[in-house]
Amino acid sequence: MRSSKETYHEVAEACSEYSPTHRPEGFYNDSDACDCKKPSCLNCTHFTKEEYCDLNLYDKIADRIK
Repeated sequence: MRSSKETYHEVAEACSEYSPTHRPEGFYNDSDACDCKKPSCLNCTHFTKEEYCDLNLYDKIADRIK
């Protein structure tokens, strides 16, 4: 299901079930180059290491936003 970072961001923005992973305080880099604070499937608790949405929502949302 590999997609571009921008597609993962757009899907996360449109997903009602997006749930960001919780990181320890100070984990995030404050650099502008860091996308870790931006909603993305890649930092959602429902997205597996295999890049699969365990709620099976990714494809439905991606198809809708295209």
